Amino acid sequence: MQRDSEYQKLLQTLKTTDIAAFEHLEEEIDIVYHKLKFIPAESRPRVTLVSNVRDLSQDFNALTQEALEIAGGTWQSSADIHNAEKIIVVQQDEQLYADLPLVLQEDGVAQSPAIANNEIYIVQQEVIENTSSAGFLRQVEVFAEIVQSKYFVYGHNGQEWVQFDLR
Repeated sequence: MQRDSEYQKLLQTLKTTDIAAFEHLEEEIDIVYHKLKFIPAESRPRVTLVSNVRDLSQDFNALTQEALEIAGGTWQSSADIHNAEKIIVVQQDEQLYADLPLVLQEDGVAQSPAIANNEIYIVQQEVIENTSSAGFLRQVEVFAEIVQSKYFVYGHNGQEWVQFDLR
């Protein structure tokens, strides 16, 4: 895995502007790397992150994609959602709860391992929108709790994200 170019840019910026934030972010991300270092890339779940459930779009910056990968997931394009082992949907409004069941029944999505294994998650939009160093760390923590739940518990479940139970 590439050592996160956008993350490295963020670190370099912090190193010159806020050394305390730099040290904190680097230390916390290193802990995540350390916990996941023995999980090979081929064993990491394929995760599709969706910004708009109505059209299955993925309007995310590169730093959000890297946050997901640092957290132990493998980025999956929404075009390949039928192969996703986990699907994470960003909640933009309350309409999501009406739209999501309909979208999950569509052919490509309904056949995915994520549906078969009840691995659908909803993340609050504020988690994705915050691009500060603290916001990036929160993204990594939220994604880690979802993607590698055996290894990470930060306490964001129920506040920043929830599992959408299909059963």
